[in-house]
Amino acid sequence: MQVVEDEWAATWDPALVGVPDGRVFAVEETGQPRAEILDRDGEELATARPVWHVGIDKTRVEAQEVEESARRLAEAAGTDPEGYAASVAAAGPEAFVRLITYRQSDEEGERLVAATEEIPGAVALDATQVLGPTRTFAQPLLGTVGEVTAELVDSDPERYAIGDVVGLSGLQAAFDDQLRGEPGLVVSAVDPDTGEGSELLDREGVEPEPLQVTLDLDLQELAEDVLADVGPASALVALQPSTGDVLALANGPGSEGISTALAGQYPPGSTFKLASALALLRAGLTPESTVRCEPTLTVDGYEFTNVPGYPESALGDIPLVTAMANSCNTALIGERDRIPMEELARAARDLGVGAVWEMPVTAFSGSVPDEAGSQTEHAASLIGQGSVLASPAAMAVVAASVAEGGPVVPRVVAGQEVPEPEGSLSTEEAEGLRTMMRAVVTDGSASMLADNPGEPVLAKTGTAESGTQDPPQTHVWMVAVQGDLAVAIFVEEGEFGSTTVGPLMDAFLTEAAG
Repeated sequence: MQVVEDEWAATWDPALVGVPDGRVFAVEETGQPRAEILDRDGEELATARPVWHVGIDKTRVEAQEVEESARRLAEAAGTDPEGYAASVAAAGPEAFVRLITYRQSDEEGERLVAATEEIPGAVALDATQVLGPTRTFAQPLLGTVGEVTAELVDSDPERYAIGDVVGLSGLQAAFDDQLRGEPGLVVSAVDPDTGEGSELLDREGVEPEPLQVTLDLDLQELAEDVLADVGPASALVALQPSTGDVLALANGPGSEGISTALAGQYPPGSTFKLASALALLRAGLTPESTVRCEPTLTVDGYEFTNVPGYPESALGDIPLVTAMANSCNTALIGERDRIPMEELARAARDLGVGAVWEMPVTAFSGSVPDEAGSQTEHAASLIGQGSVLASPAAMAVVAASVAEGGPVVPRVVAGQEVPEPEGSLSTEEAEGLRTMMRAVVTDGSASMLADNPGEPVLAKTGTAESGTQDPPQTHVWMVAVQGDLAVAIFVEEGEFGSTTVGPLMDAFLTEAAG
């Protein structure tokens, strides 16, 4: 060893490693391309796909024209002209400064590639990039792949180096080691004049392995098509109750890349009445037991009402099944003495709310407090408001648990072991909940699903007021079960679960049954 500029540096004698004097070390990494993410049937989801990297190559344009070319290219792409021009100006004289990447199948990308022919220095480089089938396809779940960030290199310099291509988010990041593998290393002693050399070390790498997820390619594409024209943030989650497999996990365009489906935290509104109904069954009621549905009900000075347009024929003394079918708020709140908060929370847990999922990505399984801060909060919790929160995935789990007859734990990775669910449902409890969900379709707010093809549909609609606006913002929900399929659809702002979400659920179940 020797000291060079206050640092230690290695020196070596060619004779020590048995190579002729004058040769130099050559180090080469060997490895396989990043492995794919596959759907439940082995279809490729995330894999290397052809793209165009569009930007300015500063070697192809006069220096005085660089910023103007950058502005023209950014304007053609619909991005910030001045910001991009500044980035190009700050780059080195031989730099290629990428503006945007498009799939080669993207029509908008084709138009921009054509525009580069008229802009000095603008180029479209032919490349590949690990992508899903479409730009939005399960994107928050599958995640992204790209060059390693400086933060990652700083956090783990032994694992990452500048220029590495790694998973940056979602499953791509969670399973980066598996999907990326580990490159091999070949060290040779090379004659710098002839290029001939002898191999000194050949260390085998670790081959990348594909990751198989539970998503169904066709159902995922269908889910995204159903949400394609929904303006506010939205989500659709479809589960297989018998396995807990997540078959579709879609976020609408209004979610703007956020995982509304898995990580959203919203009051679930009347879809949560399934937990309240379970607590009533445990208190001794049956679907045919009489409850009182009033137009309004005041609790501790706060007046609760039913949904606008609630049918007068379903007011007064009615069976619990009728109250659930028409989503009578006052009937559930009127039975609050039978449902202490701790019993409501226990019923919710037995339907999977708040369970430990051990997902490899951020997910919210819901929360229901064991105590209420006031009588009003207790009443509101019975109709899925107050302090009750859930994600669309959590409400899909509730529907799946009713279908399966016990709490379901969801999974997104095929074959993944999941925690043993806590709690249970009796056969009578599960059957009672299914009876009430079926009545929502045959006699209540989800009547648009009554003639759907396939097995009978069970459902529950929901709305939940949120915020301080006047009138308040309304979140809208619907959960449904058909055979071995449980679905939750959520729209952050809408009218009612029946009118806003009902057509979306109808479209999804109809196509799924086909």
